[in-house]
Amino acid sequence: MHRLLLALALIFPLRALADSPMFRGDAAHTGVYAPPAKPIAGKIAWSYEPITWEQYQALEDMDGTFIWPTTPAVVEGRIYFCAGPFFICLDEAGKPVYRVRLAGCSLASPAIADGLAFVPSDAGVLAALDVKNGDVRWTARIGGASQLRQIDNWDVYQSSPTVAGGVVYIGGVDGRIYAIEARDGAVKWSFATGRVVRATPAVADGRVFCGSFDGNVYALDAATGKQLWAVNTKTPGVPWNAVQGSCAVVDGRVYVGSRSAHFYAIDAADGKILWRHDAKGGWVPSSPAVRDGVAYVGQSDGNKVTALSADGHVQWSFDSPNETFASPALAGDVLYVAGNDNYNMRGKGSLSAVDIKTGKSLWNLELPASVWSSPVVVGDTIYLGCADGKLYAIK
Repeated sequence: MHRLLLALALIFPLRALADSPMFRGDAAHTGVYAPPAKPIAGKIAWSYEPITWEQYQALEDMDGTFIWPTTPAVVEGRIYFCAGPFFICLDEAGKPVYRVRLAGCSLASPAIADGLAFVPSDAGVLAALDVKNGDVRWTARIGGASQLRQIDNWDVYQSSPTVAGGVVYIGGVDGRIYAIEARDGAVKWSFATGRVVRATPAVADGRVFCGSFDGNVYALDAATGKQLWAVNTKTPGVPWNAVQGSCAVVDGRVYVGSRSAHFYAIDAADGKILWRHDAKGGWVPSSPAVRDGVAYVGQSDGNKVTALSADGHVQWSFDSPNETFASPALAGDVLYVAGNDNYNMRGKGSLSAVDIKTGKSLWNLELPASVWSSPVVVGDTIYLGCADGKLYAIK
């Protein structure tokens, strides 16, 4: 009987184990996570404050701007994220395992692979840290120093590392996209765009897809960095065209938003624009979640989150309590949407659960400050950084 139960457990696991080792969960940035074993009710289970706001202000090189926990990576029961000048590891109960000081501050999500945490800082350094204790294994230069709001008031992200095939791909403030050997930090290649790169490169089918603040979306050969195509998101009559968010690559399509107030579906093979969605004047600064041909897209103004079918038609539109710069997370039949106060950094934020079949709200959790980091769903928990300086676990 015991052998039979063991065999059944191997075939039909009681609970699927799932991790989120990098931004958007995987190298293709689908934003899709394993469904929880039980519904998430939207209740705060615990919160962790790595350092108080008063302590932040007392640190050297801090200018009094808001600092918040970045989108975490969650691997094997450990939660890894950055907060200002620190890289932090927590256990599942929210208790600190270790905290290490970085070369600068980080606005990026770490990536975890092969026992290493890859963590960039605004000092223009990518560090590989031992996940067991945070010890530095190597560092690599990725352009010059960066800072929050270097471009404008809504320049609130730094490119996060993506790891695929033993290579770390990341954007730099110098406008380059870098490919760096994960084992030793050697730069394999770099590709120059026309302006700072805040987007996180997506990697799929031997190609790297990444946008730049020059308004272009680039497809590069992952092995050589050779440009395969570029799509300019400039829209006539719209004064902005920067690509701030990251691409999602699914079924041969590249889905990406732009500050041009449009969202695009692009053929991954040749760069042909298949369709584009008009966000009615709102930027699309976040990354979409994409599954089964449907893209779930947030925008900066209008408080809309939209489900777009494979041909670009609107299936539904959700009126979010707040604007959406953070990228939505899809787990099962529920989309989790984090919101921020676009024009008041001290304003409240929100996390909403949306039924993807109807576009209706299942619940909404008000948070004490804006949420610029993206929700991550692992097991039956949502992990979320908030501008009040805390990382929240929500069940």
